[in-house]
Amino acid sequence: MMVNKGKHFKNGKLSGPSFTGNKKHQVGMVVLAVVAILLGIVTFATVTTSQSVQQFYTLEKVRRDAESIQIELKQHAKNIARALRSQNVSNVLTTTNSANLTTTVLVSELEGVDGQLLTQFEVNVSHDIDNTAYTARFVRYPSLLRLPTSAQQFSWDNQVTNWLFNRDASALNANFFAEGESLTQCHNMSPANMYWITGDCVLDNSDLSHNSISNPVLLIVADGDLTLQANTHLYGLILMLSSSPTTFTLRVASSASISGTYVSNTPINEQINGALTLSTSLLRALQENTVLAKIIPIPGTSYDNE
Repeated sequence: MMVNKGKHFKNGKLSGPSFTGNKKHQVGMVVLAVVAILLGIVTFATVTTSQSVQQFYTLEKVRRDAESIQIELKQHAKNIARALRSQNVSNVLTTTNSANLTTTVLVSELEGVDGQLLTQFEVNVSHDIDNTAYTARFVRYPSLLRLPTSAQQFSWDNQVTNWLFNRDASALNANFFAEGESLTQCHNMSPANMYWITGDCVLDNSDLSHNSISNPVLLIVADGDLTLQANTHLYGLILMLSSSPTTFTLRVASSASISGTYVSNTPINEQINGALTLSTSLLRALQENTVLAKIIPIPGTSYDNE
């Protein structure tokens, strides 16, 4: 008798032992390995993306901070220039001091074609922490660009505003002047060096008590009569403007006076019994008064320093 010792026959053929359980285990291990690889890839991609996003926001913050500093520097330079229109450099640097900013101003005194006093300012503003800087140049010039000619003095000229201010009479208004009083009458006027009066103006000796040879004024009377009552003395430049065919009147009482000159853009009625004294030096002092000055940036002279 023959005994079968562990051999298996299937369909008449000898077959080996069954390994079904081991194959399932191997497949599971492969799946786990693939999953682990995929998870690693996802993790790497996530970390890389996170780092890229963080780097982007860091660079964006640096860019925005740099832009903010540049805006701050430019605005501070403009503030300095605005103050320099009527103040000296030392006072401006004291009153416009700003944290983390250092400002220097170089001054050059110039002279215009007609002898006007011009001042160039080179303003440099640097940031103490960021080490960036901004430089710009400005020029200060008189709003009264030219003094009246001999033909215009105590007379009229329809181009007088173009000569004096480089503005047509129709384009000239109170806003052209940085500082001044814009009024509709001449009673109880506050001390100033420039007045724009719309309508009639009647002056007595108390209205211009601050006015003197050393402190002349620019008085513009638009579409109105001007009257200087008894003992009223005006030192400076009077400009009578008319925007209509109406002929306006200048009255000067016998004990009143005008030192400087008056001009008009149209013929006026003159009822002058007081003294008229031409004074070019007084007009020049008025022209050079920084209260009447204007300041503008010089094109093409601003730049960033990094």
